[in-house]
Amino acid sequence: METVAVYFEKPVRTYGLKARLGNVALSLECTAAGLTGLTDALAALEPPLQLVSCSLMWEGDLALLQVCLPQDQARRLEEAAAQAEARIAGCSPADVINLQGPHFGDRWGLASEALRGLESAGIDPFCVLGVTHTLQVTMAPENNQAALEGLGRGFCAPGGDNG
Repeated sequence: METVAVYFEKPVRTYGLKARLGNVALSLECTAAGLTGLTDALAALEPPLQLVSCSLMWEGDLALLQVCLPQDQARRLEEAAAQAEARIAGCSPADVINLQGPHFGDRWGLASEALRGLESAGIDPFCVLGVTHTLQVTMAPENNQAALEGLGRGFCAPGGDNG
């Protein structure tokens, strides 16, 4: 006999919806060798950069790196990229909203719920990342309040801490 359980909760409880303001999203392109040089240059930085998020994809032999970090640290990343011959393909001011568990890692449909909330608010995010117990939405700064409101339709935090 098989037991199937379905967990449904509306709104989805979180530990918090937190906005991180004042960031910059950079898109970098480089070869595999350039990526090694870039990561070496970043590892050598003192103090280290405070990354908000970082994702890597490959397009043929080209590494496409998306990095979000506090605005005041962007210049240091740009210098490390230039040293490693990585090309800055784009740079935009960005705000980030984090939605954190509980139990996000074992519950299906959370990304769908988040995307539905963003769509209802008319938000076109730069990036949506999901890792174990966290969903992270990166968007233009002028959209952060609308994004919080849209996400707040499907998610709630203890004490109403939705921002």
